[in-house]
Amino acid sequence: MDKSLDEIDHAILRALCKDGRTIYRDIAKKLNVSPQTISDRVNKLKDDKKVFQKFTIELDPEKLGYDIEFICELDINASHMDQILGILDKIPEIHVIKITTGIHDILCIGNAASINSLHDIVEKQISLIEGVNKTYTSITLRKVKQNQVLNYDK
Repeated sequence: MDKSLDEIDHAILRALCKDGRTIYRDIAKKLNVSPQTISDRVNKLKDDKKVFQKFTIELDPEKLGYDIEFICELDINASHMDQILGILDKIPEIHVIKITTGIHDILCIGNAASINSLHDIVEKQISLIEGVNKTYTSITLRKVKQNQVLNYDK
């Protein structure tokens, strides 16, 4: 934990983790500081300390027609790693790409509109990338927990 963060910084982080749309004025009121102080602190946490990676929204893929969440693990030739990562990054249905330890080399998570589109993503795109030796694909049956933010409760 970053010891250079004080209690006000931690309170700001807790408030924004609970609801990223919380307005600075409300946070300031709870902390008995000015909204400008909150704004300055958030900018410092974002720009100087790099605590905030980005501000974003979370979409529900199913409501957008992407009913299938898939996990695809890849075994690759390590000499092709950068090329493979570059190609995977251009596949719009894939939203998470991680280099991993263990049995497989790369883990991808994405959403597909149908089984046929999933087949096309895996068999006609991922499997054909030079250096990909084997793919292992699973489909999510049910989400039990998914937090996009760190459970931050210092």
